[in-house]
Amino acid sequence: MFKKILAVGAHPDDVELGCSGSLLRFMEQGAEVDIVIARNDNAPKPSVRRDRQTMQKEYKAAENLFGIKFQMLDNAISEDGRPILERDSHTVQQMDEFVQSKKYDLVITHSPGDHHQDHQNTFHIVNSSLRRFQGEFWLMEGGPYSNKNQIFKPNVFVDITKYLDKKIELIGCYSSYFSDILLHNIKGLAAYRGQMLNVEYAEAFEQKWRTI
Repeated sequence: MFKKILAVGAHPDDVELGCSGSLLRFMEQGAEVDIVIARNDNAPKPSVRRDRQTMQKEYKAAENLFGIKFQMLDNAISEDGRPILERDSHTVQQMDEFVQSKKYDLVITHSPGDHHQDHQNTFHIVNSSLRRFQGEFWLMEGGPYSNKNQIFKPNVFVDITKYLDKKIELIGCYSSYFSDILLHNIKGLAAYRGQMLNVEYAEAFEQKWRTI
């Protein structure tokens, strides 16, 4: 179906959360998949809750399980060592280089309606870089960040029943954040979306636009 796919998350764990089941399915069908992370978690202090060593250990475990090496944007760093993710000429230029590096036929990123500011900024960065892109542009659903999203309108549903267990395993690599309750709820969202296809589990996307 798709030959080359670019998935862009604000943080390590976002792609696993929002579209890893679909990526696993498309990879089995022969698609080449690249993953870009907009916020550089190799910064001295990548998170207020988790230290760099923990975050690196977790995302590298996900890389190994996925079989894909994540590529990260180079962010400005605040005085206390935190990465600053903003849509500006610097970040858009970096994203341009990724988007133009291959002839992608599908790009996936966050919905601008997510309540995390990094997700919103990532959408705007990617959207700016797709100004000459020819292909499909999908927005992913990443609960719990999308739970208050009132503008996400899913119109594409992908059966991930075969890949649900590995999706949960990928998300589980980030054990410092995702509790058993969160994993249970993520599985429940996939079950809910599965109703659209009359299957056990699915992921939902909003196809923003398509050019062919």
